[in-house]
Amino acid sequence: MKKLLTLVFISLLFSCKESKPEPGNGIVGKWKLTSYCKPSGTNTCTNTTVPDNKRVFVEFSGKGSFNETYQGTIPVEYAFLGCGSGSYEMESGDVRIRALCMSSTFGRLVKIKSVSAKKLILIPFDNGEYVFERE
Repeated sequence: MKKLLTLVFISLLFSCKESKPEPGNGIVGKWKLTSYCKPSGTNTCTNTTVPDNKRVFVEFSGKGSFNETYQGTIPVEYAFLGCGSGSYEMESGDVRIRALCMSSTFGRLVKIKSVSAKKLILIPFDNGEYVFERE
């Protein structure tokens, strides 16, 4: 009887554990920033193509971690958020990114305009798209 009660107690303990939803599989992977339209005023943005010798990568892991890295450039020249590493979670079809340099632990909700096997388009601000290719 004691063994049965112990087994039931352990089962209840594990069944009450809150499970964290898995991040969206569509964005999981490493992406290279190819171009973006960075907001430069009300309803306007500046189109920028990232040169081949300057690379900006964002990576979304299957476990909810986010990372932004650079090759041949720095965030002042070309960047997505310019925040380095952190975490992310899916929220109503978009992605909430929390990174080290953000002033709020709430992070930033980034709109996912589209995602396919080879292309990801994000809108991190009120206007302006950031276009990525799967690496």
